[in-house]
Amino acid sequence: MTRIIVVGAGSIGSCVALRLAEQGVEVVLVDAREPAEGLSAHGFGWVNAVDNGFDPYYRLSAESLRAHERLAAETGDDPWFFRRGNLHWADSAEGARRLAGTADGYRAKGYPVEEVDAERALRELQPGLALDGLHGSLVYYPADAHVVSDRFVAAVQDRGRRLGVRLRIGDAVTGLLGTDRVRGVRLASGQRIEADAVVSCAGRGTRELLSRAGADVPLVEPGDDSGVTVMGLLVRTSPVPVRVDRVLHAPHLSIRPHSGGRLVLHCHDVDEELTHEQQGRAAAEKVLARLADVLPGTAGAGVTVEDAYVGVRPMPADGMSVLGWVPGAGSLYVVVTHSGLTLAPVLGEIVAQEVLGEPSALAAEFRPERFVAA
Repeated sequence: MTRIIVVGAGSIGSCVALRLAEQGVEVVLVDAREPAEGLSAHGFGWVNAVDNGFDPYYRLSAESLRAHERLAAETGDDPWFFRRGNLHWADSAEGARRLAGTADGYRAKGYPVEEVDAERALRELQPGLALDGLHGSLVYYPADAHVVSDRFVAAVQDRGRRLGVRLRIGDAVTGLLGTDRVRGVRLASGQRIEADAVVSCAGRGTRELLSRAGADVPLVEPGDDSGVTVMGLLVRTSPVPVRVDRVLHAPHLSIRPHSGGRLVLHCHDVDEELTHEQQGRAAAEKVLARLADVLPGTAGAGVTVEDAYVGVRPMPADGMSVLGWVPGAGSLYVVVTHSGLTLAPVLGEIVAQEVLGEPSALAAEFRPERFVAA
């Protein structure tokens, strides 16, 4: 039987492990820490087709919406995927122009977009919104979805275990076996696990793991001069007295429903102010203070910060996902991207297909060779 080691038990690694196990592969899923402690379990979890100007990425993310639905249908009775749309609005003329331009780009690709007036938004989509400063129409993307991220990871791993995936948690990879060909891993416990291939889904640990094979995929580092913000704060609230069913992108606050009436909050401008992970709790209070400006029904309701998580996104240096066999390191496959919760289900399908010998057209524009060439 073929044995594959998957390094990294976040959303992507868990999906890869599951899809390989479904093909009868013996899978060992390895991570240095508990999945509940990682970025995937805390992520914002907005799932959409991403129009960033690169058509292959749009196609990849659009297919992942369908892959989420396929996966959600297979993973038990605890729902984690909700296709309830995304509502976006602006409080300035310039912001409204940007929103309209983005919406036009999606329409040109055939992606569903609706312009919504305030009356309909308050009646049908989110009662109780504060829209006094609204400029232009609200923009509604009915095909967008969200995931409850910790439930997602747990559900995928649970199904994987039932299909034979072996989890090795709390035992970091300290080395790769083999010279011209990667034949397994060495763990911090001293155990050596041999395999036919190793798949790196290690997120921010990608460079360290690949360096053990003399390879590299450059990632954006916090505080470098790229102009890209990779440090992010996710805030989970206590239960709120206002029902929220879909992703809301207010001008200065993004909101995603969580479980038990809780919300997950995110602010891009607050991310830009972060310089180290210890700032999370103080910054979280700043984020929470904006909630009542968007949903006045939460004011005075005793809503608190239940969790503040600062993570560093694994952003490849050119901003695009990386998928493929590592040049010069036979049997080592790498997956790394900044949009893991969005793309994990489709990446799980693609990687399992490619590791078992069938290249995917969706992955063709994302190969690690581009960094070798550079």
